[in-house]
Amino acid sequence: MPTVHPDIASTYYNIGIVHQNKGKYDLALMNYEKALKIQLKALPPDHPDIASSYRNMGLVHEAARTWQSALECHNRAAAIRRKSLPTTHPQLVTTESDIRRVKAQLK
Repeated sequence: MPTVHPDIASTYYNIGIVHQNKGKYDLALMNYEKALKIQLKALPPDHPDIASSYRNMGLVHEAARTWQSALECHNRAAAIRRKSLPTTHPQLVTTESDIRRVKAQLK
């Protein structure tokens, strides 16, 4: 299997989830970034997996209280989801809620 393959990205993504659930945010972010790097090469730019990676990176930044980075990640996730999902889709609604929550922290 080539090193730039969506399945490898999924593996890094899932490892990121495990670390995130354990509160190991640096390791979670590192694995999400590896997944994203592969996804950006192997998938179309508006692929839902890319949006999910950005969202989870945003959640990690929220847990670390790095609000500006969290907002940037959530905005990237939202930009992708706005292109491909209806406004009432649960994933888009959740992402918009993420943005509002982080903006409230930045005030």
